[in-house]
Amino acid sequence: MSFVDIPEPSRFRIGNLFQDNNFIVPKYQRNFAWQENEIDDFWNDLAELADGNRSSHFFGQIVTFKNPDGNQELIDGQQRLTSSSILLAVMSDIATKAYSSNRDEMSPESGDVLRDVKRDVAKYLRAQENQPSLTLQSGNKDRDGLDANAFFSGLINGKRHKAYTEPTKNMDAAYQYFYKNVSASMNQFKTWAERVDRLSRLFRSFVDNFYVVMISAPTQRDAFIIFETLNSRGKDLKASDIIKNHLMYVAGGEMDLANQKWNDVSRELKDDSDRITRFIRTYWSARQRLVVESHLYRALSQELTNSAKANEFLDDLVQLAPVYNMLEAASLSKRQRFFNNTELAQQIDILYRMRVKLFYPILLALSKRGFSSRDMVIVMQKVIAIFIRHRAIMNDGTNRLESGYAIIAQEIWSGKLSSSSQINQALNDRLLKSNAQVKGAFLNLTKEGGQIGPKKWTLLYLLVQLYDEDLEEAAFTDDDFQLVHIDESRVSPAMVNYVGNWTLLEKALVNDYENDVGDLDAKASLLNRSNVLNF
Repeated sequence: MSFVDIPEPSRFRIGNLFQDNNFIVPKYQRNFAWQENEIDDFWNDLAELADGNRSSHFFGQIVTFKNPDGNQELIDGQQRLTSSSILLAVMSDIATKAYSSNRDEMSPESGDVLRDVKRDVAKYLRAQENQPSLTLQSGNKDRDGLDANAFFSGLINGKRHKAYTEPTKNMDAAYQYFYKNVSASMNQFKTWAERVDRLSRLFRSFVDNFYVVMISAPTQRDAFIIFETLNSRGKDLKASDIIKNHLMYVAGGEMDLANQKWNDVSRELKDDSDRITRFIRTYWSARQRLVVESHLYRALSQELTNSAKANEFLDDLVQLAPVYNMLEAASLSKRQRFFNNTELAQQIDILYRMRVKLFYPILLALSKRGFSSRDMVIVMQKVIAIFIRHRAIMNDGTNRLESGYAIIAQEIWSGKLSSSSQINQALNDRLLKSNAQVKGAFLNLTKEGGQIGPKKWTLLYLLVQLYDEDLEEAAFTDDDFQLVHIDESRVSPAMVNYVGNWTLLEKALVNDYENDVGDLDAKASLLNRSNVLNF
């Protein structure tokens, strides 16, 4: 992309930036995403200024488009300005609390300084006016009926609400971080005069000595192009954020509709940028090709070049986001209700417990093509068998498995594979390890146990298949059994974790079993009482 007229950048102090502009975050922009690392860097830069180690700090660039109402629509820079507003609100809240609780202990001059800080923050933020200096995007509402802007407005007006979504949790965490560190910075001094002076120094260092460069583009289109040019490498943004920007750009006159579809997807995935990025990568693996996350934006932007393609893409995301959400959900009962098939839900649950995600593109493709849940069960059984042979038994790497599953998913998506039998045959041809290969690896297979996590569930799955598949529900859904060594005391350390030296035992019998160290007759008696071999 290119443009002809490069706007002249303007340099602002933070204080003047807020005082001289009305910033609005368009509804199609990403949510507030800064977390502790970014907030910590921000604070450390400010502390250096307040300590006199530096005289000024460049806070980065922002990109805007001045809309017909005279407001600056923020195309890039929301993170900096939202964090700045929260910091100013914290300073105002601390000044208010310090004055109301300790005015009898401080001089009139200190009281005047605290009131000045509160007055100046109000001048910059204009939080209680009809047009605050920064208005965040409207969007999905939480369980209390608050969207991101309503939560933010409460935060800078001294009315904190409970945070439920990722962006509001990030804002609340930033507030708490700043409050803790500003307070600690003041409390290192003994007298109120020194503490108030420290707060004032922090405040003045920020509003007078933090600088930003603002590029105000002549058109919205130019602003989008500048944004993508500055951020296309994705160093400061999640892939989903810059993909969203690209979709809004190519949507053109259908931007509102595209944004509503995006919000539907975002709401389904709890406005979590990382989850949305993972979902889009999984979707692209199923539909087009497997790419690493760092190349995701580039791959999509080359394909999604107009409004029709963008809306088709978004329609797919809206359709498949609930499916992806169920793949990542921890609740078996939710999966059962969603898929209306207990066996399919249990298969996904087994893979979830073993932390297996490579199969996601296949299930998205099956859902997209409208396969029945019964067909999905047949395919998923093959998917599990291949994973167990390839990874759990032969300990081969995941790259070939991931790319193989993705290719199968693409063939399902395109209609080349149109039945469960065709899909399973393709899985066999491409990925299934031979019986001879698996048998050779299994003879020397060792596995560590564990009380929780994927190690436990992988070994447990292997043993269930060795004993009786009917154990599966009791072992996984009910979690009735624990892994124990058959005889740890008489086996060399090198062989103690061979699969043949593990068994399953009801949890009610485990304590007695483990206390009978070296007593083979007692152990045998407990194993005979077990129902493992009676299923």
